[in-house]
Amino acid sequence: MTIHYILSLIFSPLVALITLWVIWTRRGRDRYPGLITGFIFGMLSIVIVLLFQYIARVFGLDIFSNIRRIIFYAFVVMGLGSELGKFLILRYYAFPKNEFNGPLDSIVYSIMISMGFTFMGNVLYFVLPYYPEIDFTYAYSVVLANLFFAVIMGFFVGMGKSRENKFVDSMTGLFGASFFHALYNFCFITEDYRLLLFLSIGAFIIVIMLYYKAFETNEEYKRIKNE
Repeated sequence: MTIHYILSLIFSPLVALITLWVIWTRRGRDRYPGLITGFIFGMLSIVIVLLFQYIARVFGLDIFSNIRRIIFYAFVVMGLGSELGKFLILRYYAFPKNEFNGPLDSIVYSIMISMGFTFMGNVLYFVLPYYPEIDFTYAYSVVLANLFFAVIMGFFVGMGKSRENKFVDSMTGLFGASFFHALYNFCFITEDYRLLLFLSIGAFIIVIMLYYKAFETNEEYKRIKNE
């Protein structure tokens, strides 16, 4: 049991460290300033979903007496509540930076923020009394899930850097990530692991497509700057 606690807690910091190592090795330490700060801010962003959960608890909305309550809790409290904090940091901390030039840069910052959020989320998952039974499948998979959500949000928020209607791109990133996060939590609340499997496959395909699109867009920006 103890080894599972340790491994699930170090999983997200390990992903963050690998991201830093890849970035610093290939791009240099100055390419993306503030990544470690983004991780720390991501840890603090957990406050928003905790607030959403507290309000839901006060009004009895965390009692899953019917499917409508489950949907509300999964989509509004957990989905939107979790992604809103990460979005605010990405949009108002990372987005204004001069080094933030498009979707690929946005994905990098988004991953670091999301890993900070996930690390703190797992810490609280193990210590808060609201979760008397620990599901290690959730504790492990939530790291990869938030990695996927980070790519979705990062891609669309980053697209807004070079387009006039930044609001639409930002909202697409926020609600796109929130939707997949909500579906993920819905699967665990309802214990529908078959749906979780299909969701994982679909999210993986979408994330791969968005990453390659972000890479192509980044190469376009480079060509434009060099002309």
